[in-house]
Amino acid sequence: MTPTHSVPSLVPEVVDVIRKAARVPARVPITPESRLVEDLAIDSLDFVGLILQLQDHFDVVIEDEAVSNLCRVADLAAYLAERKDSADS
Repeated sequence: MTPTHSVPSLVPEVVDVIRKAARVPARVPITPESRLVEDLAIDSLDFVGLILQLQDHFDVVIEDEAVSNLCRVADLAAYLAERKDSADS
């Protein structure tokens, strides 16, 4: 099975959701390697809101066990790509 949702194609969409949900100012660059807490200063409350927004936006469930491993923008995009591909199959 070939994945239909690639990580690079999801990154801009993930960045958009992060910027809105966590209210990250436009002057702060967000790259795939940006760390959510350390680089983007997302606190625990904003992180919960971000996870909820991502679930709604991408129509996936982000498992509680996976949350601790979602530290960078690329981690989120990879997880979402995997979940969307498994939901589509």
